[in-house]
Amino acid sequence: MLLNSVLLFTVSLEPFIFNILRSGNSGVHPSPSLFEAASSFFGIDVGAMMLIMGVFTLALADEEKRLVPAEMLGRLRSEAGIWSTSAAIFLVSAVPLFGRISFGSVAVNGLSVREIMWVAALVLSWVRGRAIEERGLP
Repeated sequence: MLLNSVLLFTVSLEPFIFNILRSGNSGVHPSPSLFEAASSFFGIDVGAMMLIMGVFTLALADEEKRLVPAEMLGRLRSEAGIWSTSAAIFLVSAVPLFGRISFGSVAVNGLSVREIMWVAALVLSWVRGRAIEERGLP
């Protein structure tokens, strides 16, 4: 119940944080400190959501509870690993240093290292998820 409540709370916060991040691309720019804080909180928020989803997926893969067929256990454990890895990347990206680091004096395509980490985590999740789905990888 607690994890479910925390998940609902993080999901409800995401649109507000994302709106602050998105406003940086519009004509109205938030202050740099607000943008930096929102960026860090977004990494924590999405990382927490992914971590909770990984915990829920592992709970499903509990052999003793027999909630799913035995042949799905390996797939669910792999999926939990994907959630956990992506969560770790998002949580690490929340470190303030990653919002300020760029390659040279200009970030790659206007992206900070933090945003590049986010994209990498999402691509990793998508690629590994597709491999599990299409090839039946464990």
